[in-house]
Amino acid sequence: LIEAGKIYVAQPPLFRVKHKKDTYYVQTEEAMRQQLMNRGLEDAVLESEDGKRIEGPDMETLCRTLSGMEDAITALDRRGVNLNAHSQRRNLETGRLPVFHVFLGTEEHWFVNRMELDEFLKQREKATGTELTVESTDGTQQQPAAELNGSAEQVLQIVEFHEVRTINSGLKSLAEMGFGVEDLLTVERTGIQQPRYIVRRGESESPLDDLRRLPGTIRSAGEKGMTVTRFKGLGEMNAEELRETTLDPENRTLIQVRMTNAADADDMFRILMGDKVEPRREFIEKHALEVRNLDV
Repeated sequence: LIEAGKIYVAQPPLFRVKHKKDTYYVQTEEAMRQQLMNRGLEDAVLESEDGKRIEGPDMETLCRTLSGMEDAITALDRRGVNLNAHSQRRNLETGRLPVFHVFLGTEEHWFVNRMELDEFLKQREKATGTELTVESTDGTQQQPAAELNGSAEQVLQIVEFHEVRTINSGLKSLAEMGFGVEDLLTVERTGIQQPRYIVRRGESESPLDDLRRLPGTIRSAGEKGMTVTRFKGLGEMNAEELRETTLDPENRTLIQVRMTNAADADDMFRILMGDKVEPRREFIEKHALEVRNLDV
């Protein structure tokens, strides 16, 4: 039935929104953030302490660029890499942040791209006359194709931060608007009372210490006058809401169930739903930092 595309499940909405006398529902986190961003951008203006003024289409482009970097910066921080510290490792010519973190014995190295990393490995193997054995981040060994001169192998570990690719892409767009990674960082400003940035919207204004806070500030402005409820489960809906949003054929959203690899699906089901606790614990420990939405 799944292979024939016959199985569908109804997707309940994630949010209920009350605005004035209207009540409506929003399906996903992304759609809700997008809606709040659209509302918050109305008449919003950004002013910097150096006299720069961003408004209209430029303001929208800036906010959407920063919004696209939010999750990546948060994920990077969860993995123990602070953006303030990581910015000090950037390539001064290109402004790009390192993607690869290499451990070789007591040595640590950072590389912006794979080409730099491969050149480093090539030069190190040439200098030492030994083959470098790469240890993956999950601890499994990847044996080299051959040993050089029968020497003992040097083991190294390569950690790739995929989040940095998203951040670098955003930094490139920010550079086109006259901003850099420094604008994302909170810096100590002893004796300076004036904020680095101010968001003006009508008669209201919000001071900002860095541009990382801009998307959240705009969304908060867009939420004014609205009551947004995030459902954690179907149990939080009353019977009328459940029928209207999830059961009514005229309103419900259906998602087709697909299974591209039955073996992988079976393995995942056994890990997460099986009787053995240890595989489930190992899975959670390995992927805990990848969690994006968690309700407690």
